[in-house]
Amino acid sequence: MRIAAIDIGTNTVQLLIADAEAGSVRRVCAEERFVRLGEGVDATGRIGPAARDRLRSALQDHQDTVHAHDVDTVVAAGTSALRDAENRDAVLADLREALGWEVEILSGHAEAAWSFAAACAPVAEELASCLVVDIGGGSTELIAGAHPHRHRPNFPDAIVDRISLNLGCVRLTERYFDRQPPRPRAIADAEQHIQAALSDVPLTVDPQATLIGTAGTATALARVHAGPDSTGDALHGNGVPLTHSDVQHWRERLLRLSVDDVRALHPQAMAGRADVFPVGILLLDLLLRHFDAPALRVSPFELRHGLILRTVARQT
Repeated sequence: MRIAAIDIGTNTVQLLIADAEAGSVRRVCAEERFVRLGEGVDATGRIGPAARDRLRSALQDHQDTVHAHDVDTVVAAGTSALRDAENRDAVLADLREALGWEVEILSGHAEAAWSFAAACAPVAEELASCLVVDIGGGSTELIAGAHPHRHRPNFPDAIVDRISLNLGCVRLTERYFDRQPPRPRAIADAEQHIQAALSDVPLTVDPQATLIGTAGTATALARVHAGPDSTGDALHGNGVPLTHSDVQHWRERLLRLSVDDVRALHPQAMAGRADVFPVGILLLDLLLRHFDAPALRVSPFELRHGLILRTVARQT
């Protein structure tokens, strides 16, 4: 079966087309559009007209790609920005009229479950316990699991604890960073906010757990760390290792750069996220510190892969 999965996030709209058979998922095509759907949502509670237009245009592009690949099933899901927006019903009605697609709004727990599934899929056999970290534009998902390989393809059955936090790189940038590089006071305020949120996390995590980073912030950091010529293909396989020292190095460097200087580090990986990337790495550093993790492994898969795994699991 050929499945198209569309993840409508706070910053990006991502498409994955894959062939799923006999429990395996083979990527056919992957595309990403930057729409900044969450622009202003933290302050106003609403998705604005310009963001709605960008979303509709991106989804029309994805629809053209879906039609060109003879897809059997399309699954579209929205996350933090659509969860939080007061006018989400109007946005969804607009998409239904323009595209004929029903968009599911994932709860924080559902998003966490299938982000976990995607992140674990390429490395499950190596894991006894793990903590998956998904830093998005509007929220961060933390998902602890044990022995995921025993539950393939129903990886969410391996979850032992999870939480969704309103900590995302778009949300935090809009709230604290009114310029780049940010002022020292702004950095301190953002750090204090993040640490306060983490201190209230009642999450059960094995001290020996492998920390796995998934989605835009982590994968973009892996590509920046690998150098300006690295491609997305460098992420595939068993994931990219980064030490906590690596993350701290990039945190300190990024927080001293202008948006143009951040973009110049890796123009392809930073397209659409250069202005929100520094605070994402600040958040990642504080997460590693909070859980006393010496390193993380960056998974090549993210939520759109998880949506395909969910479709497969429901049919088995």
